Amino acid sequence: MIDEPRPVDEGTGRVGQRRWTLFATSIGFAVVQLDVSVVNVAIRPIGEEFGGGVSALQWVVNAYTVAFAALILTAGALGDRIGSKRVFAAGFVLFTAASVACALAPSLGALIAARAVQGVGAAILVPCSLTLLNHGYPEPGKRTRAVGLWAAGASAALAGGPLVGGVLIAAIGWRSIFMINVPIGVVAIWLTVRCVMETPRSRDRGVDLPGQAGAIVALAVLAGTVIAGGTRGFTDPAVLAG
Repeated sequence: MIDEPRPVDEGTGRVGQRRWTLFATSIGFAVVQLDVSVVNVAIRPIGEEFGGGVSALQWVVNAYTVAFAALILTAGALGDRIGSKRVFAAGFVLFTAASVACALAPSLGALIAARAVQGVGAAILVPCSLTLLNHGYPEPGKRTRAVGLWAAGASAALAGGPLVGGVLIAAIGWRSIFMINVPIGVVAIWLTVRCVMETPRSRDRGVDLPGQAGAIVALAVLAGTVIAGGTRGFTDPAVLAG
């Protein structure tokens, strides 16, 4: 029979629970970074299947990064209010479900929409994973080492994304770069629910919805302007108008 996990401030099982927390949160940050770079090598086969110009295909990458950048601060505040463990697990469920939607996308538009949802999941994972890690390692020295390992794993995933993507695309096809997230996500969700301690909640930190909406619009316009400028030229009147 499997024993229930003990809180991190109890002696028995403390080291093991910390390690599982580090493992689960590192998986979260790593898959977020992996999906930043792995898609770049899939743009050509995606274009061959769905068609679409360069600008449209670039949104397969940018929908993810725009959603991630726009929502990361709000996701952190949400974790503080509701509980980082709960929000982290929900973020992984969303990220994994969106990965399935990406893999099964019937059109370019559906793929871009699924990538945006995947970016929302990614925005939830990163700040909550760091909060869980800080809670699991309250001692400064051990926390520094844990955060270093957390960041190193993500950096390796970001750097290795093109290689992983190239191998998967050559062997199976471009849809496999999204399906690979499913078993990873299932394992990470199970570990989070089973082995990670919840963090204290803070009801004082609110969510700035108008500011969040403004950030989403601003980042989307900026990304669209950069993409259009790259294909039509930055002196084009439509590009200058934003």
